Amino acid sequence: MPITIKAVPLGLLLNEILSNAPQHAFPEGRSGKITISIELIQKNRYRLIVTDDGVGLPEKIDLETAEGLGLQLIKILTNQIDGTIEINRDKGTTFKIVFPFSCEN
Repeated sequence: MPITIKAVPLGLLLNEILSNAPQHAFPEGRSGKITISIELIQKNRYRLIVTDDGVGLPEKIDLETAEGLGLQLIKILTNQIDGTIEINRDKGTTFKIVFPFSCEN
């Protein structure tokens, strides 16, 4: 059974999060770790989790009002996959994106 999701926007979303981490989470060559996981949370929904142990996204930055292109793209791409996003700022930054999937017969 193939799994059908909106693969292109999901790939772009993951790429956007990962390509921003070295610049923002690990400034000035600081070392760190990025962890990516995906989990099935209910029959037709996955959760993608991208966590870094960097300096953390500043509290003043809000995804809804973000002016930076990177966060705007993350919001747009999350909407394109009919997903929701949560950002945690505890010991780095964690993006949690929940999105639907379906299996074709």
